[in-house]
Amino acid sequence: MPAPLLDGLRVIEVAILAPNMVGMHLADLGADVIKVEVPGRGDYTHSVGYARANGVSFLHLRWNRGKRSLALDLRAPEGVEVFLDLVRESEVVIEGMRAGALAKRGLGYDQLRAVNPGIVFCATSGFGQTGPFRDLATHGVAYDAYAGLAPPERTAEGFPAIPSDYRDIGTQAGALYATIGILAAVTRARATGEGAFIDVAQADAAVTWSAGRLDAVMTTSRVAELAGEPASTQRATGSAGGPVLGDSVRYQYYDTADGRLILFQASERHFFERFCRAVGRDDLLGGDVGEEFGEHASGDLVLRRELAGVFATRTQQEWVDFLLEVDVPGAPVHRVAELPEDPNFRARADVVEHDHPLAGPLRLLGTPIHTDAPHAAMGPAPSTGDHTDEVLGGVLGYDAARITELRAAGVIA
Repeated sequence: MPAPLLDGLRVIEVAILAPNMVGMHLADLGADVIKVEVPGRGDYTHSVGYARANGVSFLHLRWNRGKRSLALDLRAPEGVEVFLDLVRESEVVIEGMRAGALAKRGLGYDQLRAVNPGIVFCATSGFGQTGPFRDLATHGVAYDAYAGLAPPERTAEGFPAIPSDYRDIGTQAGALYATIGILAAVTRARATGEGAFIDVAQADAAVTWSAGRLDAVMTTSRVAELAGEPASTQRATGSAGGPVLGDSVRYQYYDTADGRLILFQASERHFFERFCRAVGRDDLLGGDVGEEFGEHASGDLVLRRELAGVFATRTQQEWVDFLLEVDVPGAPVHRVAELPEDPNFRARADVVEHDHPLAGPLRLLGTPIHTDAPHAAMGPAPSTGDHTDEVLGGVLGYDAARITELRAAGVIA
């Protein structure tokens, strides 16, 4: 009986929440995924989410299936040494937390590569390892809001709201791109002994899901620039789906002073307390700020009106800067056409420009996978059969007679 596709691939995963899906994809294909968790506390994915089975989150049941759990304290020097021993016996390390989390424990890519030059290190985070939003605390809806995939609805009271058909694309797409990057890097490492650093942001992955519209926005501006004309402004809309969050208050869209929106995500008690004190509104705390995790204050219109007044006092970018400064979760809410002007998009996006023989000048969104390996040269999309002879001759070694025979028989064109 044949072995699973990834039989023999050992993976170390240090992750919370949605980045657990990276290890899930690998485990589903047969990899031995060892999940490193904090002793006693573990990954709080075990107990969050809208649906549970006997108190256990379905997010945990799905994302962590097929794994083995190791309770290991990486704050202790001995724990670091154990982790390094694991690295010596593994091919992949997944960091699914804030940017640089393992490096703070002395377990960054350079340290791991010193003990295993062939190690593949995949960092999966909200906004990636570089760019102005690197340290912005985010989760869930943030990436789709950023990418224009969760355009706001309006409640009967006139508040902007997370769309009721939101489907959480960024976190799932981020895991898929991270998995692709890992498998590509493992292929190279096994052939050459050379490891790789892979940086995948869930926000970048969500933006990729807007590429069909975003490519048109960016190409329009490029064509206009080449013609010496001002680019037209397009305001694309779209939809996604997921849990109904329209009544949420502490996890919600809010209007900003410049006519844009900010996503506020202080559903954790300590983040909400930090925000209220930072804006000088301790009165919003009252006597009870709810559960430690996942408290949305749903339906509290009094609090929502107060927060709406607070957020209306600054621009979107001022709020992003503020959230970064005080370390409170949130993100800018974009329509797709606004993304090219976003500072984080400018810093992070892989934008490819080339001339297509049929389509003309293009400006296209590239891959969200950031790595220390060079990207392959990206030529224009081929027409059907452009490379038939090249592949059959160069890859398979077919001679001209064989290719002609196949073509005559209608097997190739």
